Amino acid sequence: MTIWSRVNTLRDLARYDEHVDWYDEFAAGGSFVELREHAVELLGPPSGRCLDLGCGTGLALPLLETAGWDAIGIEVSEGQLARARERSANVLLADAHALPFENCAFDAVVSILTHTDFDDAGAVFAEVARVLRVGGVFVYAGVHPVFASPFAQPQDDGTTLFVPGYRERRWHTVSRYPDRPGIRSRVGVNHLPLAELFNAVLDSGLILTRVTEPRAEDPPLSIALRAEKR
Repeated sequence: MTIWSRVNTLRDLARYDEHVDWYDEFAAGGSFVELREHAVELLGPPSGRCLDLGCGTGLALPLLETAGWDAIGIEVSEGQLARARERSANVLLADAHALPFENCAFDAVVSILTHTDFDDAGAVFAEVARVLRVGGVFVYAGVHPVFASPFAQPQDDGTTLFVPGYRERRWHTVSRYPDRPGIRSRVGVNHLPLAELFNAVLDSGLILTRVTEPRAEDPPLSIALRAEKR
């Protein structure tokens, strides 16, 4: 592991380990259940080994196993990993920026609600492409970089107010609702514009085959994509 990825790992451990119970309850909410189900559906028929990259507390692993995948989860937070082990024995500590697997080790990779945790999404997606076999599938599902960004402010009348700053890549740690601390104020989110998220996948050499905005909200608060290694 490089010095850079080790520093990244230590920072992530510190960010999430204090919030395991809160995050487990937060991520188990109904809207996120739908997102995980959608991600597993986007993978298509099971065809072997699937890596759940950034598995958190392991909420997607039972879905993957029930669908027929030989699933393994990796997570950088020791605290979240301990909770994930209550849901699946097939989990291990690893940094998404430097995966401890050989080239072409997996038939599929799925990652859910993670891109705002990465220091460098491009480096992570390059690792995804490396560990996928030719013909393998990558599915990502997470918060919408436009409509769920720190620059989109829902109004009481159902409209959304957009404020400047969307094009700026950076970490955000101030909650929109100070009396209800959420993910942003607890662990921070790294904003990445929509085009840069797509380009991070494309620059890895993967081929985008489908993009969806799942669930029924208007505007959509989540986004998902499917890519293949050819």
